[in-house]
Amino acid sequence: MKTVVIGICVALSAGLIFSFFNKYIAPLIFDSRIERLHEKGLPVARVENGSTVYCRMKADDFRLPLPPGSHALPPVITSGGMDWVDGSVEARFGSSNQITAVEYESWLSKKLQVGAAVNVAAVPGGLSIKFHYFGDK
Repeated sequence: MKTVVIGICVALSAGLIFSFFNKYIAPLIFDSRIERLHEKGLPVARVENGSTVYCRMKADDFRLPLPPGSHALPPVITSGGMDWVDGSVEARFGSSNQITAVEYESWLSKKLQVGAAVNVAAVPGGLSIKFHYFGDK
């Protein structure tokens, strides 16, 4: 019984140490998160819940809220690295009741992550959004 309790304590301690190392130490030393070292093809972007563009990189994540009431075409990564990404996405509106590029930039300015920059332009039926993120905070 004593060895079982010791084994459980050792396993829990190892898990806590790994979690701390992965969250705080690995990004500083390896410029990456351990669970992402094996992943190929990063950075990658996708739309989450129809309302957010999610970019996954080796060392960081970036989320870009889309305009309210829009749906996005698949995002395109034009270039990127361990902790930075450049890309674009088109947000389309189903009705004529849509937000303008200036209104979206104003709304977005309060929601952008540190290190992010966005350029927005109106296109027929929606907005063209070009984004840049550099995660070295």
